[in-house]
Amino acid sequence: MNSSYETTKLGEGNVFMSSGSQSRLAKVDAVVFDCDGTLIDVRESYDATIMKTTDSMTKGFLGKTAPIEGMGGELILTIRRTGGFNSDWDLTYALTMFSVAALDGQIPNGAAGESRSVADRLKLIVGDFGSEERLQGWESVDQYIVASRLESNATEEMRRYLGYPGNPLTSRLAAVFDQVYYGERLYRQVYGVEPESRYESGLIDREKVIITKESLSNLKEMVAGTKMALATGRPFVAVEHTLGRLLDYFERDASVFIGDGDIYPDQAAILSKFKKPSAESLILARKKFSSKVLLYVGDSAEDRLMVENAGIQDGSILFAGIYGSSFNDKEQISYFTGTNSDLIVKNVNQIPMMLELARN
Repeated sequence: MNSSYETTKLGEGNVFMSSGSQSRLAKVDAVVFDCDGTLIDVRESYDATIMKTTDSMTKGFLGKTAPIEGMGGELILTIRRTGGFNSDWDLTYALTMFSVAALDGQIPNGAAGESRSVADRLKLIVGDFGSEERLQGWESVDQYIVASRLESNATEEMRRYLGYPGNPLTSRLAAVFDQVYYGERLYRQVYGVEPESRYESGLIDREKVIITKESLSNLKEMVAGTKMALATGRPFVAVEHTLGRLLDYFERDASVFIGDGDIYPDQAAILSKFKKPSAESLILARKKFSSKVLLYVGDSAEDRLMVENAGIQDGSILFAGIYGSSFNDKEQISYFTGTNSDLIVKNVNQIPMMLELARN
């Protein structure tokens, strides 16, 4: 643990406050939240959908199971840490393409991989990919595959099979992903077409809301009204489905739902500039709220990078990192301390208590 952090035992887990950030945290007058992994636990929904879709793609194309059993969560975490995978379609593309390369006997830079297990080859590929920033999402995957000499007939043909990038009306990967995630009824509502696969109950219904009404009420008092917003990669319909009336605590005009660009083509160009790790959503909220010190709360590398990018334009945006919704608490804490995050908490409900502590 970095010595510049003060550790406090608070409720269900330790929290860490940067000693150099306390005075600024005391002045926070607006809060913006990421959604997945921050307000909502998505390990049994989005993360499970990534793994289920990856397996479906490899089985459909190769007739083989993706080698992700027991380690899928860690692989997802490694890919997310590269900073360019706020889109879970992009992440599914990465895991699928790397699984195909591993099943095809490939490892980075063309070394012989036959003596390794498929799972070992996949871990090696993902670990190598995750060793540096990859900020271009699915494009980073294709660039890496070529640069690392993983390209083969299998990867080329799989790319055509997936039809990605694209949306559920044009891409097999995106269609299966959203059918698994939304389920039959909600998929029909979102896209206006019948799903090809019949998933009566979508994995979205497994989501657990982390944030409590009490925490939101306390924060509302601290920031003098509705100075709270959302900056999320998911579409509004998915946020509304899970958060329900809790959405009333957030200012819609100051919030950004990037995933709406995947559903409504007329919004795609407008929303593209907000794609994480762009800081545009934070700049928008700060202007809407006339905030002097804004706190952004998120759980991922792209969330942390958003604040760094905002800092280029404005130094009064702070970052609080969530580690308790990760597949590996220790690694997540290490990442957030290593990037000089202002506040690190296990659970989003610890935020109002820590802001109160900073003010005293």
